[in-house]
Amino acid sequence: MVGFLITEVEEQDRPGSGSKDLVPVTDDIHALGSTTSPASSISARVAAEKAKSDASVALPMISIFRVEDAELPAEANTDTVGFAPAPLPSTIPMDKVMTNIVQNLDFKAWSEHARAMWFKDFKSPPSRAVMNDTFWYCICWYFKAGKHIDVEKRLFDRISANFVFLFESVAPTRKDFFFRFYADAAAQAVLYAMFLAYPKSRVNFTEKFRRGLVDRISYWSTGICPEFVDTSHWKLNLGGGDVLQATTSPAWQRSAAEGAGGASPAGGAGAPGSASGGGAASQPILGQLSADSLAGRRASLAHRAPRPFQTLRYSPLVAHFLKTRKFSSVNFVRPLRMGLTSAEERSKLMDVKHAMLVERASMAREHCEQLNSEYADLCSEVKRQERQRQAQAQAGKKRLEIRRKEVLRSDPHEYANYLVSLHLLQQGLGQNA
Repeated sequence: MVGFLITEVEEQDRPGSGSKDLVPVTDDIHALGSTTSPASSISARVAAEKAKSDASVALPMISIFRVEDAELPAEANTDTVGFAPAPLPSTIPMDKVMTNIVQNLDFKAWSEHARAMWFKDFKSPPSRAVMNDTFWYCICWYFKAGKHIDVEKRLFDRISANFVFLFESVAPTRKDFFFRFYADAAAQAVLYAMFLAYPKSRVNFTEKFRRGLVDRISYWSTGICPEFVDTSHWKLNLGGGDVLQATTSPAWQRSAAEGAGGASPAGGAGAPGSASGGGAASQPILGQLSADSLAGRRASLAHRAPRPFQTLRYSPLVAHFLKTRKFSSVNFVRPLRMGLTSAEERSKLMDVKHAMLVERASMAREHCEQLNSEYADLCSEVKRQERQRQAQAQAGKKRLEIRRKEVLRSDPHEYANYLVSLHLLQQGLGQNA
């Protein structure tokens, strides 16, 4: 009986705070001992104290703060009934997070009623299921690469199914309006959930990581990688200000080999319609997602922006759902082949070129300023030398004037004789030479 109670102590101590969960069980042990003999009561008390000390030493309070140490829930490792999603960590206030997300989105001229209707669809069970399983999928893909391939496939199956349910649940008149903002909102939900659940890994959730989430979810839901992704409007304010501003920006980057050559759990094409339609069946779902990388081209300023051809039919999520369910008949949509201009890579090259021109202009300005400084120094040196020569000339003239006055005051004949003798002396020296 005591051994059974010790097992209960171990199970209760994991989610609790240690000593608080142990007290009631110990009291039960004492209560059981009071109904038995004194010897059995003493032995039960000793066993209970030993169990308490062992439990307090061997079972510290478990708290996971790093995303690399995250443990997948049981629902992520097994198939669930009705495509039920894996639950998020209990520390995430998802309702507050979703309210924060809808405040970040720019609905422009749409009314508050339209915002409320969008938020209603965003909080629907299929939408929550997509975000929950995407949360665990991203943890497996980005931070546990190659360790849970079967789990990734299972999660992707459920994501595709719940996305189809979400697409069917949204009214046809609101589909375009809803899915226009859904990829951005779902990426925010995944990031904020990771940000709150794993505070010691916030250094990994950089701007590049956030854009990668938007690219991934956009490609899954539409089949097209967005360009010029902007996450500057993302703000997570749960009452104490925007906590995203405190994040630093070194760290996360998956290796190029895994990014470019990662196997896709589902290949795909997409849901018809302007909101969730379009996608190339030959494009990889996982990896370095950009139009130029998918087309295998390198952007160059020597030519116009590339326009890789894509076959728009189904989004990867819808195509994967149709493929896995193996329906006897499906509503086949005729594929549409069209060229989509890839302007982002060219824009980046133009930015680099303009930055080089600005750098050259600044270098030319610095060189000009240096030459002007050297010219000014040279001018000041020449003027100093001129003033010095003028001072020397004035001093020489003054000495000559003094000498002239001295000669005039003395006998001029003596000075004339001095000059003649000097002249003769010079001639004699010349003849001797």
